[in-house]
Amino acid sequence: MRPAKLWKIALEKSSRLILALDSSALQPLKLVEMLEEHLAGIKVGLSAFLKWGTDRVVELNEEFSHSLYTICDLKLSDIPYVVGEELKLIRSLKFDGTILHLFQGGVEEVVRLEGRPDLYGIVAMSHPQSLLLDRCFESILDYAARLRLEGYVVPATKANYVKAVRTRMPNCTLLAPGVGAQGAEPGSAIAAGADFEIVGRAITASGDPLSACRSIKKLLMGFKGGRFG
Repeated sequence: MRPAKLWKIALEKSSRLILALDSSALQPLKLVEMLEEHLAGIKVGLSAFLKWGTDRVVELNEEFSHSLYTICDLKLSDIPYVVGEELKLIRSLKFDGTILHLFQGGVEEVVRLEGRPDLYGIVAMSHPQSLLLDRCFESILDYAARLRLEGYVVPATKANYVKAVRTRMPNCTLLAPGVGAQGAEPGSAIAAGADFEIVGRAITASGDPLSACRSIKKLLMGFKGGRFG
């Protein structure tokens, strides 16, 4: 299932860039206001929730509800009933989508829930220490292909995994974190088959976030890959 809102915004703005807000030193509203026109979406992780609180997160989501696609990244991985309850709460915080693990199983029960946010399943992680998960890559990919979620998370730092997921699921939407601070070059995941790249510290921790955002957005649009356009 194609996440319609994400693609609509991305095509209107000609942007394949999703901003990770997890480690921003700036106030979120101020930062996003500065960068909004260059972004397809934003991703909010646990550290942002702990730093800003849910009220600030809801304010952010409501302020940009028409111009940005908002993703909650708590990497859900509990039993199906608990994940279902978590999804209700995430939806109440005005998020469009959420990221969850697949290794725990039971995701097929969650997919059937009415009114849930879009789901993005993690096929592999971007850090080099995720050895246990990497050993299960083929099994997780097989499971992911059966679920038919709105999208999947693939590591920009492991281009071979991006290519494998794109080959197995040619019509799915792929989001790729790990760009910049984790070592992947901007555009490398798109070249391997991802649709969007998630970038955090390379923008939020730079001396000039606006300039960095513009530069990365332009760079990403110069690569061919994924299903953009």
